[in-house]
Amino acid sequence: MVNIVVVDDEERIRKGLAKLITQAGREFHVTGIFAGAQELLAGIDAISVDLVITDIKMPVMNGLELIEKLQARYPGLKLAIISGFDDFIFARQALRFGVQDYLLKPVDKAELAKMLYQVRDKLEQEYAMIKENQDERLKLLLFNDAESLPKHIRLEACRQLEQWPLFQDAYAVFVLRGNPRMSHEQMSSVTAAWLPKSVLLEWDERMILIVGIHNSEHADRVRELGQTLLHRLPVNQEARIGGSDVFRGTTWLREAFRQGDQAMQQAWYDAGKRAFSDYARKSRKPHSIKHLLVLLDSEFQEEMALSDYVKAQEAVQRWFRQCIALMPGWNELREGCETVLALIGRYMPEQRNEQEERSVSCEPGHYGNKEIFSSYFLGEVDKLFVLLRQSRQENRVVETVKQYIHQHFSEELELNKLAEEVYLTPSYLSKLFKTETGETITDFLISVRIDRAKDWLREKNALKTYEVGERVGYADPAYFNKVFKKVVGCTPKEFKDRVR
Repeated sequence: MVNIVVVDDEERIRKGLAKLITQAGREFHVTGIFAGAQELLAGIDAISVDLVITDIKMPVMNGLELIEKLQARYPGLKLAIISGFDDFIFARQALRFGVQDYLLKPVDKAELAKMLYQVRDKLEQEYAMIKENQDERLKLLLFNDAESLPKHIRLEACRQLEQWPLFQDAYAVFVLRGNPRMSHEQMSSVTAAWLPKSVLLEWDERMILIVGIHNSEHADRVRELGQTLLHRLPVNQEARIGGSDVFRGTTWLREAFRQGDQAMQQAWYDAGKRAFSDYARKSRKPHSIKHLLVLLDSEFQEEMALSDYVKAQEAVQRWFRQCIALMPGWNELREGCETVLALIGRYMPEQRNEQEERSVSCEPGHYGNKEIFSSYFLGEVDKLFVLLRQSRQENRVVETVKQYIHQHFSEELELNKLAEEVYLTPSYLSKLFKTETGETITDFLISVRIDRAKDWLREKNALKTYEVGERVGYADPAYFNKVFKKVVGCTPKEFKDRVR
């Protein structure tokens, strides 16, 4: 049966079109006739509809505007347009909005019938997709948001599933993640005899168990089932299990799965290799971690400005303990931790920060439990602060070398001599200086000498060019001229003449 709605501001056309639809075949049923777009939008949720046939020229809201709204609200709905104008622009716009067909007035009976049968065939193909087996229907409803599923597919899946004994009463969804990963057969052997009124699915390294629960049973039954399930698993099986609230009606499957999955992630906070957590509505603020991040950012910057690395690291450790106490979802915790690692990284030298980028795995199972993750995260924080202290020390070394060069630029400076001043090997000092400043020691020495030479050349009673060269460490006048011209773009004499 194809349920069809007709929208046209002319009563004669509405009635005539409804009659032609009925004559096209018994499988076509007119469930609504509306005089305008707004009237349809107000009443569509109260009727069953697979296809909307609308006039394109109507007052207040035209057919194209209506189609755009219907597509946004009901993505899977079939649409067709009728018009008194053979207008290519309208047709092209209609096709862009995904209409099934574009019919001209007066509507040809054969053309209408052809379009209706095409819609019927397409709907049958879509319905066949959800009738393959019960597991596929469940997956459609569990793993897809309602907005992403065509309405008729979602409703048909719900209708079919609610005939299943499992959904004649209430139910809860359990989500399990094991290490090592359990096969469907292994999990079935645990649940089959014990939970006959249940269904087991496998999805994205998780086991999804839907269990029928009598309405009269208290919600504590979910916790009881979860704990029993843990005890029935093989002795060497590590597992985290989360259980949803009790629901009734298949339209709540997606929410039940979301709750079970979130509870499974919260089970990760419990110590030990096995844990169960049932979904609990918490009164914490939805942006608690974000709020803590704002506070940390302010305190961290204040301590770093004072170069108090001890207090800065203590602030990070305190933030992490507060986050763990909130027991947030894994993604929220992971994103918060990555933000903090990036915050510390901002104070690293650019070259080293690129080499030391750190991230957190997308899956909590990668860390086993919160103790392992805490050790990992705080260990990464320790490493970063060690590098920060090292960078600070290295920066002091570079500043010492710079100061020495400024004081002794007129002397014969060799790398070995500079290295002795800071108790480093010449090769390490050379590499460190380049890393910290972006230039070599030789280039820095040349820039200091040439800047000082320019100062002396500007003076009224300027020294002779060769005397300036000697004062800045160049005993050979020809070599001084060569270096000066390379840096400044002119000879010392040309520079003197230009500035005097």
